[in-house]
Amino acid sequence: MSINDVETAIVDEEIRPHECGRVRFQNSWWPAKCDLDLTFEPGDEVRVVGIDNITLIVEASL
Repeated sequence: MSINDVETAIVDEEIRPHECGRVRFQNSWWPAKCDLDLTFEPGDEVRVVGIDNITLIVEASL
């Protein structure tokens, strides 16, 4: 899968720093994590910046 730097997802389950949560991305749910010291709450929009196996790497949306 190729990730475009403008792809966004919606947080479905809280994502804490360096811990997995869950996002809705391209009409399905994916495990997601952020490698930065940020916490995302359900409903937050995040930017998908990469993928590690089946886990999306996300950051704050622009």
